[in-house]
Amino acid sequence: MKNPLLHYAYMKLARDLDTRFTLMLKTGRLSKWYSQIGGEATTVAAGLALERGDVLCTLHRDLGAILPVYLDPAQAFPDFGFGEPDARRPQPQDLLYRLCCQLLGRGDGFSNGVERSFHYAYMDEDAGIRHIGMISHLGAMIPVAAGAAFALKQSGSDRVAINFIGDGGTSTGDFHEGLNMAAVWKLPLILVIENNRYAFSTPTSSQYAAAQLSDRGIGYGVAAETVDGNDPAAVDAAIRRAIERARRGDGPTLIEAMLGRMRGHSEGDDSLKVVPEDELDQYMADDPVPAFAQRLKYRGVLDDDTHGRLNGVISELIESCIERAAGSPEAVPETAMRPALAPLPEDLTRALAEPASARQDDEETFVEGIHQALLEEMERDESVVLMGQDIGVFEGAFRITRGLHQRWPERVLDTPIAESGTLGIAAGAALLGYRPVVEMQFGDFITCGFNQVVNLIAKLFYRWQMPCPMVIRLPAGGGVGAGPFHSQNPEAWFAHVAGLKVVCPATAEDAKALLKAAIRDPNPVIFCEHKFLYRRQKARLPTADVVFPLGQAQVLRAGSDLSLIAYGASTWTAMEAAEELAKEGIEAEVVDLRTLVPFDEETVLASVQKTGRAVIVHEAQRTGGFGGEVAARIADGAFSWLDAPVKRVAYEDRASPFAKRLEKVLLPGVDKVLAAARETLDY
Repeated sequence: MKNPLLHYAYMKLARDLDTRFTLMLKTGRLSKWYSQIGGEATTVAAGLALERGDVLCTLHRDLGAILPVYLDPAQAFPDFGFGEPDARRPQPQDLLYRLCCQLLGRGDGFSNGVERSFHYAYMDEDAGIRHIGMISHLGAMIPVAAGAAFALKQSGSDRVAINFIGDGGTSTGDFHEGLNMAAVWKLPLILVIENNRYAFSTPTSSQYAAAQLSDRGIGYGVAAETVDGNDPAAVDAAIRRAIERARRGDGPTLIEAMLGRMRGHSEGDDSLKVVPEDELDQYMADDPVPAFAQRLKYRGVLDDDTHGRLNGVISELIESCIERAAGSPEAVPETAMRPALAPLPEDLTRALAEPASARQDDEETFVEGIHQALLEEMERDESVVLMGQDIGVFEGAFRITRGLHQRWPERVLDTPIAESGTLGIAAGAALLGYRPVVEMQFGDFITCGFNQVVNLIAKLFYRWQMPCPMVIRLPAGGGVGAGPFHSQNPEAWFAHVAGLKVVCPATAEDAKALLKAAIRDPNPVIFCEHKFLYRRQKARLPTADVVFPLGQAQVLRAGSDLSLIAYGASTWTAMEAAEELAKEGIEAEVVDLRTLVPFDEETVLASVQKTGRAVIVHEAQRTGGFGGEVAARIADGAFSWLDAPVKRVAYEDRASPFAKRLEKVLLPGVDKVLAAARETLDY
């Protein structure tokens, strides 16, 4: 241990700050508090071992790691011989004030009142601080930390990422997926298990059968060890060994720090009662903060004068920042309406304004449009990386990535069957400047990564105002006899979640130009590719760099009698129905939505106001399908123009049967669209 007194100073600061907030909870000035008392020896060691540009990923009991990463020791503890002040780091008082505001839910907190406690992120590249916070699904953060480590390695840096998880969180699937992928890709990740033996209230004997959680390391092929989490020197040595291993390219390390359970899951929840009294007494006796102070006094490192001065500095720092935070402004109501989506950069805005140029001589398929988009964007931007199952040498289930791995083996990456792990890694990489494109082998399989999409990825910009540029490609839809687990249309699941863009192209040209726009977009984009169109829909693709705006519908066929509104493969069903109606002298207008989120309400309402009648067609199931949203928007914005009720033609509320003859019964075919159109026209 390089400087034991510095280690103790941060341990004492973390302990006293924690104690102060516990008291504020008891006096009603704080709504919730998760105490980290008893873990200081472990978390402080981790924070002190990190250097500028390393990535810290914390949960709600890792205050001890945050403080040394944030606070310059020479400024936080002046006159204790902790080196020269680092002018690149903000003043400790200012950072601690913001942290106190964050914990109190005030407007000057890191998340401006949007997030609770330690659910925030703080990135200050000038100061060398990279801190990624948490979501309540704690295990889900392991792949995200692995994604940060991936970005560090991909960039050629020797920086590392460190993440924490409790013993309970090691039971999640994300623990396996994140650690396994980090091992396979030799990512510079240190995962620290804070094993206090009881998770929320469940003893380890009911959580796992292994003798120690570090024993799992051998199964993943990673270095692993168990240390006494109350011994700062032992933890410090283990952390530094792991960091040295990661910096030289030897991959991740799993460290299990054994801790005493000294507090409940959260203050006041009475969960500490699960710890037997004699066991609890032993944990209290082994309290790492006073024990380390006694050790330093015995060694002559911490005399009474130094101890007294240090306590005084810490007390003054804490009280001044808490008092200032307690009197700080409340979160302003306008913050609740801050954007859930990041604004488009100027270069993308300019590109969207450029008109389409010359076309290729021959028609190309929908699949080829997607392939060309990936190829061109990878050529244009080195931050674009592709991830997915079997997309490398095999070139993907639909051969969309053909030739790309051969050209960019380090950027076209086969992943294990680990949708949640892959999406989490992509998110972590996106936060550090990469633009991942993740292919789900089939759109249905995204359910295995649903939590990462809706609880982490979608909410990042609103929570932290930090862009998360990534695309999730979903080969979706039926009509090809693929059965109930390869035929779903999941777009409505994600259209309901603020912070995601949802794209459903119907043409090969759109598949290319919209995918290019999606990759350049600073937001996460769900890109639904209907499999029925892959080799059936063809077009002459643009020869130049053309991108189409997300959120702009297109009128594919003009008409005056009826509006047929659709997207994806259903657009062509609507087009075919329009051609049949034309034979009867009925001119139907076909509106292809192209993008569900953002939704082009203006184009839809303009069409309905012109025709007075609307039929919405989509292949997703009727109940909860996006057509219900379109119908509601029409009712709200064009009711006065309607001459008949809005009709919906959708998939019946059933799973997708395997036999095509059965599937056809449920699909929204041309006959069903024609019947709905005629009923609307006859109203």
